[in-house]
Amino acid sequence: MPCFAHAWKQVLAPAQDRLEMCQLLVNGKENGSSQITVSDLEVCRGGTSYTVETVAYLKSDLQNDYFWIVGSDAISDFSRWREATKLARLIPFLVFLRIDYPIKILPPGFKKIEGPNLVLTNLSSTIVRERVKKGLTTAGLVPKTIEEYIKEKGLYR
Repeated sequence: MPCFAHAWKQVLAPAQDRLEMCQLLVNGKENGSSQITVSDLEVCRGGTSYTVETVAYLKSDLQNDYFWIVGSDAISDFSRWREATKLARLIPFLVFLRIDYPIKILPPGFKKIEGPNLVLTNLSSTIVRERVKKGLTTAGLVPKTIEEYIKEKGLYR
């Protein structure tokens, strides 16, 4: 679920393009048959996206269970999120370790995902955008369909 506008970060590509790239990722042949659904909730709502509002809306659907997935790099900024304490009570957070972002203390409501087959990486959207901006390849970092979409739309230049 891409946000429409981030509360404290500059949005570097239009929301519709980010939504389309999510669709390409989920529907791409690289992923086989995916059980992931892309939501346009925040894009359609418009304005600044706040996770606490989105989660409250999602939780009104009692037929599904929801988890918020973040990388360990997000933990240091979590206190900045709108109504962070309330949010941590509303939904379980699953945290994947990112290289260079060790987990020292997990906030309440957060669970570290670990296991012997877990692949760790330092890959981030920031790295991909910086490579595009410098005219470098993103092959192997994003699926080919997304790499082509970024080039076709002239994103992140």
